[in-house]
Amino acid sequence: MAKKTTQDSTDFALTDSDSDPDTDTSQKPHQPEPALTITADPASETPPPDPTAGDTADQAETIGDAPTKSGKKNKKANKDKPAEDPLPGSNKAVETMFRNAYRAELDTIALAATKANIMISLNGFIISALMISGAFIFASSPAFLMPAGVFMFTAATSIIFALLAASPERADLFKTIWGWMCDVRHRRAGLGDLRRRLLQASRPRSEEQVNLLIYEDRVRLSRDEHWQQMQALMRDREQVYFSMSDHLYWLGTVTDRKFRLLNLSYTAFRWGLLASLICFIGLKFVLGVVATAETHNTVRLRSMGIGEFEAIYEPSAVQQLPDGRILVVEDEPDRAISLLTFAEDGSLTEDHGSGLKIMRGFGRQLDDLEGLSIDDSDRIYATTSHSLTNKGVSKPDREQLMRFRISGGNIGEIQTYTGLRDALINSAVIRDELAAQSGATADFKDLNIEGLAHVAEKNQLYVGLRSPLAGDQSVIVVIENPDALFDRGAEPRFGPPILLPLQGGGIRALSFDPILRSFLIVNEIEGYEGNRYSQLWSWSGEPAAEPEPIALPDIINLNNVESIDSIVVDGQPRLLIMSDEGSEKKNEPARYMMLDYEQLQR
Repeated sequence: MAKKTTQDSTDFALTDSDSDPDTDTSQKPHQPEPALTITADPASETPPPDPTAGDTADQAETIGDAPTKSGKKNKKANKDKPAEDPLPGSNKAVETMFRNAYRAELDTIALAATKANIMISLNGFIISALMISGAFIFASSPAFLMPAGVFMFTAATSIIFALLAASPERADLFKTIWGWMCDVRHRRAGLGDLRRRLLQASRPRSEEQVNLLIYEDRVRLSRDEHWQQMQALMRDREQVYFSMSDHLYWLGTVTDRKFRLLNLSYTAFRWGLLASLICFIGLKFVLGVVATAETHNTVRLRSMGIGEFEAIYEPSAVQQLPDGRILVVEDEPDRAISLLTFAEDGSLTEDHGSGLKIMRGFGRQLDDLEGLSIDDSDRIYATTSHSLTNKGVSKPDREQLMRFRISGGNIGEIQTYTGLRDALINSAVIRDELAAQSGATADFKDLNIEGLAHVAEKNQLYVGLRSPLAGDQSVIVVIENPDALFDRGAEPRFGPPILLPLQGGGIRALSFDPILRSFLIVNEIEGYEGNRYSQLWSWSGEPAAEPEPIALPDIINLNNVESIDSIVVDGQPRLLIMSDEGSEKKNEPARYMMLDYEQLQR
């Protein structure tokens, strides 16, 4: 039995001398390795022929085996055997080849993982940026969501392929799913077959197919099965080389799959970038053609002072800021505030980003804004309608009288008074004065405010009412203490209300004009044929003075005018009028008119 053990030890030490040629073991007696004790198989008394038997004696001497009689007989028997063709290359060369091949495959797989991470990070950043800026893109140019959407879709596709390339290799899973999909397409499998195939693919393969160097095969074995097959593998030198070669081939298939998926990821990104660019250029071209087709009509409108907004549909008040920009409010809470600037041709351009920032700066919802004004300290006054909803419900968002300041793109010094509706209903001064002046009572439960003007000379606020009316006269409520109201939280002190004969129409807009040195009022009255139209009035500000009608030029009529203000454009005074006649559902923006004061007919 000692001879058998010596022969088996020789088989396990085939590569020891080659792996460490500098180690001299010839002077040390041979010691059996304690970690590996193998009982020789009785059927293996005679070792199988080894194509490298010529090197066996040298290896036995290298590991320190003392020569025995059995060893001499084996040497003599080997000399008597016919010479066989040696294996190509030495053991050292074979080890070097496998080592370099493994290193090259692993480095290539690591390179694929790095490239996949780059694509995931790059496309993830692009998608995040597009999602954040999507609201601003839609607000400024909704049409340009198309190229942005194309780029976002292709970036997401690129991320999917990059994630597949970076995910752990599961050849059985992907092959099984792909085979099942092909069979479903050819009607050879159904939905219920997928689970059965996945379970079958996850089962351990037969012993002949297991490669212990491949983790997919190795983890399917129990610990005892792994140890038994590892012992069998170590006894068979040819099987060791086969397993290493098979493992290299498996690593090559993993690398090939990862780079194929990476190629799809890069292709999606590359063509997505190109498609987005083509879409952007094509969209600009189409919009340019459409704009050219409308040039004649646009020029004609602008020559008469008529312009059209881009995304403002129901302007209810307007006020020029000290820096020259135009502040516009609407009665819809989702687009309550807009900021406009002047283009080179004198038209108004909407700055949606700044308007959105200012609207969010209030920190509350602004519902049904109707009036704007400004004082000598550049503080802006604004009011909501204070009216009930269509269902007759009172909402706090619709009952706000505010004062604030706008500087650049920021809003500050916001102060709000929310008790105006109740104060008007309970005011004895208002009730008694209305009865004394008109002999009629006004029901302030139907309150609807649509005009607001700050009177600098008196430091008062004039609040123009669309309803209620005092008989057939329009009502202006006077607030005598705006500073105390906002600075100290005092209750409003009302002066005698002002009644104006405006042919039965409530006030829709109220503004003090520094050029005319009078108040401009807009209301809606009924024409001779029963149709209603907007009428512009001039009023000196004296309670006893009657307003005078102002005729607009004989041009395209603006219906439902609710906004009017005196502005300065390139140093020249103009009268800006806006109509509340747009429709967001129909994508019909509102229009505005900038008139020279010489065009007014009094």
